[in-house]
Amino acid sequence: MKTVLVMLLVLMLGVQAHAAGERIVFYRVGESGQQAWGLLKAYFEGKGYGVTIVQGETVIEKHVEKVNRINRGPGDVFLAMELIPTEVSRVMVAESDARSGEGQFLAIDEIPARFARESDRLASDVAAPLNVKVKHLPLFPLLGLAMPGIAIRLEYSEGQALLGMMAKVHRGLEKYLSERTKKDEK
Repeated sequence: MKTVLVMLLVLMLGVQAHAAGERIVFYRVGESGQQAWGLLKAYFEGKGYGVTIVQGETVIEKHVEKVNRINRGPGDVFLAMELIPTEVSRVMVAESDARSGEGQFLAIDEIPARFARESDRLASDVAAPLNVKVKHLPLFPLLGLAMPGIAIRLEYSEGQALLGMMAKVHRGLEKYLSERTKKDEK
């Protein structure tokens, strides 16, 4: 574990990202990977991001309450993440297959479709360094979400694999945010 912490510090002392001011909301799916969540928070904060970690819910009413707070909060992107320590490292990146609604009032499962184009870019940019294809799934954590969001499942072996995966997620997120910044400047 000490080796992982030393490597994390070395990575954080490296080149700082342009992330100043960018805020990520991590929606923690499941209960596993307690130490990994601490490393994830330290890693992204070390890169200059504002990080909020919210424990995911399995009951729709509680989920809606949390998503309403998230929507009113300072998040720029939403990553629903499941971190699972295993013997073999695997990754899945998914975006919502939410259907589009019309009119002023949308059902909770139609809201993510308003951000489908941005979520698609986010998913593609994050999946590319991880060398995986984006899956399109009905995603409970994205119900009611009013910002670009994706789901990531990281199954990792202890130590190096997790840090390498975090670096790849960061690289994809950095690409997405820099493209979005360029687009906003035009």
